[in-house]
Amino acid sequence: MWFTGPPFLSHSHHLKLETETFTLVDPAQDTEIRPQVTTSSTTSKGKELGSECFCRFSSWNTLTRALACLIHVAHLFKQKRDSQLDLCKGWHLCKELNLVHDFKKARTVTIQNVQKETFAKEIQSILEKEGMPNDSPLRALDPFIDENGLLRVGGRLRNADLGPEEKNPIIVPGHHYIATLIVRHYHIQSQHQGRHITEGAVRSAGYWITGGKRYMSSLIFKYVICKKLRNTCETQKMADLPPDRLRTDPPFTHIGLDVFGPWTVCSRRTRGGSADSKRWAVLFTCLNIRAIHIEVIESMDTSSFINSFRRFLLYVVKSKLSDLIVVPTSLEHAVNLESLPTLTMKR
Repeated sequence: MWFTGPPFLSHSHHLKLETETFTLVDPAQDTEIRPQVTTSSTTSKGKELGSECFCRFSSWNTLTRALACLIHVAHLFKQKRDSQLDLCKGWHLCKELNLVHDFKKARTVTIQNVQKETFAKEIQSILEKEGMPNDSPLRALDPFIDENGLLRVGGRLRNADLGPEEKNPIIVPGHHYIATLIVRHYHIQSQHQGRHITEGAVRSAGYWITGGKRYMSSLIFKYVICKKLRNTCETQKMADLPPDRLRTDPPFTHIGLDVFGPWTVCSRRTRGGSADSKRWAVLFTCLNIRAIHIEVIESMDTSSFINSFRRFLLYVVKSKLSDLIVVPTSLEHAVNLESLPTLTMKR
């Protein structure tokens, strides 16, 4: 049994302990090593919400829903409620929000924060009942502050048969990110229509965006869907002209033809009226000077075409047939091609 222990324990301050260090083979995979964790805290001194956090949202609906939930939780901490009857407690994502009331309040808070940051001079001038600054973009809008603290357009539509949101829309700065969310929301809601319909939807919703026309045009121009819908039709590159179109030969040396019709003509008179018949026409066109020659035929058969072609040859002895699809045996039998050495047929 030890009562005092070994002597080096009482004289430990005179001893120099030798320490040895060893390098770890793979400290990242060693579970015995405690990882180093760095924590940071952010303290906000201002009472305002700030519009910098609005840039984290990609749509107007998600921003409105998030702020509605935040306002709902903030009211729970301010109000004293019975813990047994209240279902909403602490930080939570409430699914029983009053969509109309809470969403409207969230939109009001959002626009109010943006206006206080952007139009601070104008709001101060209105509260002090002074004139608008000369360099203010709201000088021509006759703005005023409503009961919710929002800047609205004045104008002369107070006696109009319109809703209060359309008579005095809320002013939204055009260069702010909130304007992007609003325009994008109503542009998608209007099925990617043009600037006029999108602007009408924004005005009907009760928003006046400063410089809205140019801003909406630039935003719609960047949409991929709008580019596909409003893009011009692509055209194919034309092929080279055939040699027959480029030669300087006499008229109807190189021809092309087509048949059009029918139309009804009066063939003979009868006692009760008239007998009608159908007629077609063969159109011969010169490939060099675009001159035309028309021959009338009675039916769409080979014999009628050969007769019209013979009549055409009476006017033009030297010609060249191009792009013709008929029965070759019938045409060669009816027309003596040996007597016309300059006439060739492409099969």
